[in-house]
Amino acid sequence: MPDNVVLLGFSATGKSSIGRLLAAKQGWPFIDTDELIVQQVGKSIAAIFRDDGEVAFRAAEREAVAAACAGSRRIVSLGGGAPIDPASRERIRDGNWVVRLEASPETILHRLRTNPGAEERPMLIGSDPLGRIRTLLAARAEAFAIADFAVDTDGWTTDDLAVMIHRKLVLRQGGNDGWCV
Repeated sequence: MPDNVVLLGFSATGKSSIGRLLAAKQGWPFIDTDELIVQQVGKSIAAIFRDDGEVAFRAAEREAVAAACAGSRRIVSLGGGAPIDPASRERIRDGNWVVRLEASPETILHRLRTNPGAEERPMLIGSDPLGRIRTLLAARAEAFAIADFAVDTDGWTTDDLAVMIHRKLVLRQGGNDGWCV
């Protein structure tokens, strides 16, 4: 059995929403590394990027990933760029079951623009956010490839995705969740 289930993927692929639902189904605590960073630093992610820069944000993120993955029987949602750090990647893989959530660049852009807090997303700054998303997806492909299992979130509800991942986890644990699979 994995120590934790770690959800990784690009921004707006559903890691936090699905993670909360999955934690409820599994009966495990939910840890969001972005929320940990905000608590530790005392300001929003956008403010950290704006005031302190990406290097400072990534250092705080590395600490949050280490703290979240240090426990067991947790559902952990990572920030979109967390796996690019080699130390974080090692922590993520260490005894955890890693699930990558994916979506098309167009879906990601739509979600970033329409979800609450969209105005604070550093990803949307600039004249070509779709191009930036495509470039970052390509740059992060190797880091995201550490996942044990990938789920395309396009066209699915967060409830359906949480059930799908939960079923896969139950099967990995050798159990039966009462559903026909």
